[in-house]
Amino acid sequence: MPHALTKRQREYLDFIKSFIRDNESSPRLGQIAKHFKVKPPSVHKMLEVLQRKGYLYFGRDSTSGFFIRLVERAGSAEAVTEIVIAGKLNQYGEVVEFPKKHGHFASLIKGSKPEELFGIVAIEEIPNCGILIGDLIIFDYGMKPKQNEVALIAIGERWLLIRVVSKTFDKLIRSDVMASDYPIPEDLRNVEREQLLNWHPFAFDESTEKYFLKLAEVEEIRMGPIPSVVVAATAIRLSRQLAF
Repeated sequence: MPHALTKRQREYLDFIKSFIRDNESSPRLGQIAKHFKVKPPSVHKMLEVLQRKGYLYFGRDSTSGFFIRLVERAGSAEAVTEIVIAGKLNQYGEVVEFPKKHGHFASLIKGSKPEELFGIVAIEEIPNCGILIGDLIIFDYGMKPKQNEVALIAIGERWLLIRVVSKTFDKLIRSDVMASDYPIPEDLRNVEREQLLNWHPFAFDESTEKYFLKLAEVEEIRMGPIPSVVVAATAIRLSRQLAF
């Protein structure tokens, strides 16, 4: 059971919680030292105290460097989730080196199961989507995408980010003109005729059009509506200012 904190210890813990909430990553020793106007060894001693009292743990590993993790406790309003960085995002919205562990980070996520979350980090910019190098997208593979949401699917042997535009009326009527808003009333929908997802590549624009046409040719894929079962995961958050 965690022990009571002094006023100063509470100030350190509150700063660390706020930093993780605002930055989606734990602060470095130097950042904490600068905030409290002390030397890094003093911060290290304080972290040791907070660790002994059961409020956090900290360390260093080869993939993420220095890290701090808050300890989740029953009834705590701060539910910290450890998220594995499982892939890298290139300029075409393709996820490469997936699924592999490229690091991890702590984030405050509500409404998702921790074991169903993972992240991918952008290694190239996607200007038309506002993606910068170092951005990290958090995915939930327990969720199916809705209209205008971003999802991860398999295209042949590749993994690709897409944006869901709409749903077809059913799997037999594929016309975009007949696309429906979410959801179709149950009395109008035949459950045996599954709705398909109309979509386009996440990074699609005039500059990438030739690339995606070539991709469809190489992978022998018809870029038409797809069933929701081929969706591997749905994006739920974009994180910037990640200490990676």
